Parts: sequence; structure tokens; C-alpha cells
Amino acid sequence: MLERVKELLEQHGISKNQPLPITNGASGAFVFDIDGKYIAKYARKPERDTKIYNMFVNEYNFYQLYSGKCYDFIPNVVFQTANQDEIFIVMQKYTAINHNEWNDDLQKRAMQLCARINSINIDNFNTVLQDKSGYGSDYDTYPLTVSFENWRLLQNKFPEHIDAALLNSMYEDFTAINLYAEQLPIPKTLCHGDFHPQNFLMDCGKLLICDWQTVGIGRGISDVAFFISRGSDMGVPINQNMLIEEYHKSMLKFTDEKIELSDFYKNVAASDFFVSFKFWAEHLQSSDISRVLSIYNSMVNSYKILTH
Repeated sequence: MLERVKELLEQHGISKNQPLPITNGASGAFVFDIDGKYIAKYARKPERDTKIYNMFVNEYNFYQLYSGKCYDFIPNVVFQTANQDEIFIVMQKYTAINHNEWNDDLQKRAMQLCARINSINIDNFNTVLQDKSGYGSDYDTYPLTVSFENWRLLQNKFPEHIDAALLNSMYEDFTAINLYAEQLPIPKTLCHGDFHPQNFLMDCGKLLICDWQTVGIGRGISDVAFFISRGSDMGVPINQNMLIEEYHKSMLKFTDEKIELSDFYKNVAASDFFVSFKFWAEHLQSSDISRVLSIYNSMVNSYKILTH
């Protein structure tokens, strides 16, 4: 893999030096530092399951449509190429943001950026999107029974903190809550899909966001909910009400949609409940009680908002 990346870099006149591996492909792509100036991402199509690879096809198509245009929050792609077997993307390298830099002002700027993403016209991208089921389709493919069992394992581990009867109720009500959330008047928009503090970068004071492989079409407020959930888990001091209200104000500025603030709150609760119940328990099995309770309590609060 390393030799193939080096060959591509030399072939296209980008660098003759040895690429420095950053990630080893666990997420479906290999990422490299190139001369301290660029970040290169390489993905090869597997022989069988192509779902993850199609995410990188989406990212490639997204950059083809939008990078270098008027969207200054998208990383500058200096070169990219793709064929039926592989994808290779080279981007400018930017400065990472430390956890302690995420003050209220920076978080508000992230919400403004989210609203700008959600206001991008989706017509062109929709024609090249690989997974037509759109953003959040994993909700349908990841078995709910497995999620429930993972939460039961955590309840057995921490019985004094996690209510077994409440878990049963959440499991039984999951589908009904999903249907209720679908009826909320929140428009389908372009969504980043992995909108959390670690994916943000800085360029001379300008805020950008990277890792667009989960880009798709869905409810933009879900990006806000994920930022709140992941940011809280990372130890970022999140003011949820401030972020939702900043996002609401920004959406009114960037779009013609006139949506009640209360509907945004309900949709954030629904997104938090879905993600927490369906996906978090698997990742919490080896966590301590404080981290488990952080996710569990947020999920319970969201559930109560939606059912009372």
C-alpha cells in the first residue's frame, strides 16, 4: 500500500519523498502525511463488501463538486484521482484544534458552519450519491436487538445505575419514536455525517471540517446532535441550548426555511436517542461508569423529552 501511494505521488509530481503513515486503514482508507504540507488518503475497493468503499466514492464526488469553489470550510484538494479499483485524494494540511480551544465562541462558529453545510444545494450531489438511502441509513442496517443486548450487558455490569425496566421501554418504543421524528418539519439537507470536534481544522483563524466520507442527505440538525454527543464524551464543555439556538439562528440566515425552535429541540433529542441507543453501547463495554453514565443519562433525558 505504501509503495502504491509513493508511486502515485511521484507519478503526479506531488512528492518524491517517503509518505508518513498516519492511519493504517482501519476505517477503510490509509492516510499519510506528505512532506508536512499535504494529507493523502488512499482507499482500495474490496472484493466483497463495498459499503465502506462507497463512502469514499461519495467523498471523492463531493470534493469534485465543491472543493475550491466558494465553500471556504471545505479542505483544499490539490489533487485527486479515481478508477474502478482505487481512490486517491491529496489535500492541503491544516492545523488541528485542541480540546481546550473549544470555548463557547468556537462552538458557535461550528454551528454557523453546520448551517452553511446544510444550506448547500443538493441537486448535483444527489445524482452521484452512492447510497440512495442517504445519511443515517445505518439505523436500518444495524440490528436493534444487538444494540439492546449491548445495553443489557452494561446494565448487568452497573445495575445500580442503569434501569432495566427503562431500557425495555426504550427498546419497545424505538420504532414509534423514529416514526414520530420523521414527521417533524425538518427538511432534508446535505449532512456531513461525522460532525464532531475532532474533525475540525484551523487555517489562519478560519474554521474548516474534514473527513467527508460520511456525507449524505438527511436532517441537518442530526449533525448538531452528534456534535453535542461526541463533544460531551470528549470532555468539551457543551452548552446544548446555546448550540441549538445558534444553529437555529444561522439556518434562518442561510436558508428560506422557517422552522420553530421547539422542533429543532425535539429533533436533537430524537437524534441523540437514536445514536445513543443504537450505537453507543457497543463502544462503552470497556468504559468506566462515569463515561457510561454520561451517554446513558443523556439518552434517558432525550427519551423523556420525546415521550412526555
